Amino acid sequence: MTSAFVLVNCRFPFDARVLDEISKIPSVTNIYRTSGLYDLIVRVTVDTQDRLNALVSADIGKVRDVNSTVTMIIADTHAHT
Repeated sequence: MTSAFVLVNCRFPFDARVLDEISKIPSVTNIYRTSGLYDLIVRVTVDTQDRLNALVSADIGKVRDVNSTVTMIIADTHAHT
């Protein structure tokens, strides 16, 4: 399994429809609305690196009003106790 955070920059002004469309993508596990350089942080989990690439370019990247994405693959998880 491969998990990643995808930072999404949207066209101004932000349209909640973008969030709704991305939330319908099956591999999306969480979406966070943020302020600053990026509008959304999307956590995804997929089977392979190839599927991740396709998901970001074909699914997330093709949503209307998505201007750009940055993908950060999660290399390791540390639980805070």
